[in-house]
Amino acid sequence: MTAPAPSSTPPPPRPVLRLGFAGRRQLSEDETRVLDESLDWILNAVGNCLAGLAPGVPVKGEGDLKITSFYSQECPVLRIVTGLCEGADDRAAEALSRIRIDPDDPLPTDAPVPCLSPELAAVLPFSPEAYRASRAADFRPQFDTRLAQCAWVVALDGLYDKPAKDTPLSKERRARAYRAQGAVLLRQTDILVAAANPDEDGRAGGTLETVREALAFDLPVVFIHTGKTDAKEAVYLIEPEELLANVLAAPAPTPEDCERRLRDWVVRLTADPDVGTTSETHQAHEARRLGEDLLFEYFDRPESPAKEARHPFSRLRKWAWNRFEGIFKEKVKVPEAVLNPYLAYRARATALNYHYTALYRGAFLLNYALAVLAVFLAAVSLTLLGTAAHTPLVGEVATVLKTAGFSAEKTAVSPEAPGWLVPVLIVLGAAKIVLLLFISFNTTRANKFRWNDRAIDTRYLAERLRGLFYLPRAASQQPPAAAPPQFASRAVRQSAVDWLCDAIVRAVSPADLEEARTKEIPSHDGKGTVTIRRLFVPDPLATLQVVRASWISGQIAYHSMNTDTMHAMHHGVEAWQKWIGRLVVGIVAFDLMLLGIKALHWPEFLYPFAKLATPWLIASSAILPAVVAALSGIRFQSECQALAERSDVMRALLAGRKDGGGGRSAQADALIATVTKATADPATDLGSWTHDTLRFTERLATDFVQEAAEWSVLYAKDVSEPG
Repeated sequence: MTAPAPSSTPPPPRPVLRLGFAGRRQLSEDETRVLDESLDWILNAVGNCLAGLAPGVPVKGEGDLKITSFYSQECPVLRIVTGLCEGADDRAAEALSRIRIDPDDPLPTDAPVPCLSPELAAVLPFSPEAYRASRAADFRPQFDTRLAQCAWVVALDGLYDKPAKDTPLSKERRARAYRAQGAVLLRQTDILVAAANPDEDGRAGGTLETVREALAFDLPVVFIHTGKTDAKEAVYLIEPEELLANVLAAPAPTPEDCERRLRDWVVRLTADPDVGTTSETHQAHEARRLGEDLLFEYFDRPESPAKEARHPFSRLRKWAWNRFEGIFKEKVKVPEAVLNPYLAYRARATALNYHYTALYRGAFLLNYALAVLAVFLAAVSLTLLGTAAHTPLVGEVATVLKTAGFSAEKTAVSPEAPGWLVPVLIVLGAAKIVLLLFISFNTTRANKFRWNDRAIDTRYLAERLRGLFYLPRAASQQPPAAAPPQFASRAVRQSAVDWLCDAIVRAVSPADLEEARTKEIPSHDGKGTVTIRRLFVPDPLATLQVVRASWISGQIAYHSMNTDTMHAMHHGVEAWQKWIGRLVVGIVAFDLMLLGIKALHWPEFLYPFAKLATPWLIASSAILPAVVAALSGIRFQSECQALAERSDVMRALLAGRKDGGGGRSAQADALIATVTKATADPATDLGSWTHDTLRFTERLATDFVQEAAEWSVLYAKDVSEPG
């Protein structure tokens, strides 16, 4: 795939926090009161913290968190995503409308300044009309009101089937639909707020099942126990690694403790993923500084990399690597189905990745090439020194040889130094100094500006953003993150990159997708219409086909090409080393043969040739091992063999084994066939195929992001000076 042109900087993301909500349909008066009181202080605590983190809001924040300065100056958004059900869902929407965040200090004008923008959104298991018909008749007018208030609605492909006499098929359809609704709701969520009585039995896709799914999905949960009579004792905060039953068995935390932990969650999610975990070491501070500098370049340096790419030395580094790689690389066109809301962000990450990758690889390649050239110049200098008597030592050598019966014509030294020798030696010495200074400069610059770390971080970001060309089509706005490496001795920290990716994802909603449309539907009584601002209806079959044709096939082509390129580089350089090694052996053997000419009193007409060849053969036997060492360094620094093996594993994972073993492509084909067959027969169709598509797409995204993270650990190296 050809490198994209350097792009202008994309807009900084708007600060957004997404609260998913799941709750009971039936609420008593006491339960409603407890729920309302709990939601009011929960939303105000979260809203105050979010407003304090936003750079353009006059609310006191959480101290000096520089990373928040990379948000836009827009008013932050607190979004609640519900299922628009009666009962608790409706109370959550009402509580959202009551939230008020005021500036810390009075403003000089009477014009109100919004400190927080509340936003309601919904995920429905069926079409809006079918879902409304499934609700109680007295709730349908309120449903229309809430539907019109939503900034966006995701309506899934579930089938609502509830005949007078339930059948196994109808039960399965509804269970699949509600489970799909819960799963998709979690993919629009940063924190789940759930209201339920854990002592009551749950149902398929119900609140308790959604809570367990959220914890398994690594989402924190605010659980409101509707069976309690006091709101101060009803709220529990559950971390993903905790068990729901164990937390609920303990006494509820105090409101003060809840508020403190809630603020920690908001800070960790929106401002600092390492809050409370980062050790205060030099390495940690350096990693934080590098992350902030990377974000500054990403958003605030539109001239990078275009300006630096025009620098002569930068062009030399890129040219060197591109020419070297071009010896082994066969260009392959890699298809990709882009998604506009994420296109500018990924184009920027990809442009920076290509830039820093070429700089880093070109830097170490030049170092090794120039080191060989320096050895060559040194060998030439020594050879010239050895063939001319311009020093007392050489003169003495010539005298000794003459005493022994060797004439100057038969030796590798001459009694007089030619006039051109000294200037040539000065030029060669100066050239060696220039080469060594450039190698030192090249190494220092590459390591000082962390070209490799930047290349790694931007590739990791680009890989995470690539998944967002496909995941939103499957109704997911929650890309998987790689598990942290457990046993790597040196891993580049990617906290800033993870923050950036998550901030972009939160700022982009289903309303921003091209497939989202404004739609009007008849009102509940048929006397008017309800306007849905933005309705997104995922198409599971079309999504699978795009994933199969573009993402999987494109990455199979890329990893096949990369496997071939890296294997060719590894074996090609290895072959060069072997041939040069054999050449060194041949040169030494030939030199020994020339020495034997004199010892065995062979014809004297060979003596001038031996005199001329011997010093240069000795020089070659010094230069060529340096070439072999340089090639070994290139193989080590480029990790071509390890990268070839990794790409081969990824190719096999995607395309399957050569003996016919299944891969992701075969799984996609099987799922496409299943969906096609099922939807072709409405009488037996189970519906809710978006859920199956979502799970498959997420597994695929996890494969790629995990590969990128492990590649980051493998390739984390500084440029070293050849020595």
